[in-house]
Amino acid sequence: MRKVFTYGLVVTSAILLSACSSKGSTSNKQKTLNVMMIQEPSTADPNKGTDVYSASLVHQTLEGLYDVTNTGKVVPGVATKVVKPTNHGKTYTFTLKKNAKWQNGKPVTAEDFVTSFDRQVDSKTKSQYASRFQAFKNFADVQKGSKKPTALGVKALGQRKLRVTLTTPDPEFNFRAATEYYPLNTAAVKKYGQQYGISSVKTLSNGAFSLQGWNPSKDAWTYKKTSISGMQRV
Repeated sequence: MRKVFTYGLVVTSAILLSACSSKGSTSNKQKTLNVMMIQEPSTADPNKGTDVYSASLVHQTLEGLYDVTNTGKVVPGVATKVVKPTNHGKTYTFTLKKNAKWQNGKPVTAEDFVTSFDRQVDSKTKSQYASRFQAFKNFADVQKGSKKPTALGVKALGQRKLRVTLTTPDPEFNFRAATEYYPLNTAAVKKYGQQYGISSVKTLSNGAFSLQGWNPSKDAWTYKKTSISGMQRV
C-alpha cells in the first residue's frame, strides 16, 4: 500500500505542475505544491545515495547530460543534443550548453561531470552504485585500486566538451545519462569533501530546483524554483 500511495502522490504532483506551467495558463504567478514522503532522504549526494527518497531529492535538484520527459523520451539536459556514439558505439562526445549553470551562477563544466564520475567509482567513496559505470573504460581497475580514479573513461576536452569512452557498447547508456550520471560542482566537492550532500548548505544544484532548509533530521524542507536551465520535475 505504501508504494501505491507514494507513486500516486508523485503522479498527481506531476499533473499539477504540468497544469501550472502549461502554455495556456492565464497566470505566471508561482504556486506552492506540497509533496509528501514517508521517510527522510539520507543524502543529497548522487554518488552515495542508496534509498529511493534520496534519489527523489537528487532528481529534483540535479540535471545530467540528458533528461527524460513525462512520456519516457530521452532528451538533451546539460548536453546540447542526444549524441550518436562513434568507435562502434563506445565513444560519446558531448558539448555542454552555454546556459547550464549552478545555483550560484557558475557554469556547469565538463570537469564537473569528470569529478562526479571519478568520485563515484573511486573505492574510497564506498558507493554502493558504482556499478552504474561498469561499462566505462578502466572501471574494474579503478574499483579494485590498481588504477587511479582519473583513469576512468571520462575526460574533459575543454570547459564545455566531454568525452566518455566505454569498453563495450551499453544499450542503456542514454537512459543512465538521463537518470544516473549527474555532475557535481568541482569546487564544492573540494571544499566539503566527504561531507558534500549532508545538508542543503553543503549541496549545490544545477537542476530545476535548489534545495533549501534540509538535513537528514528535518521532516520538512523546500524546493525553490531556479532561473537556470532545467526541466521542471516532481
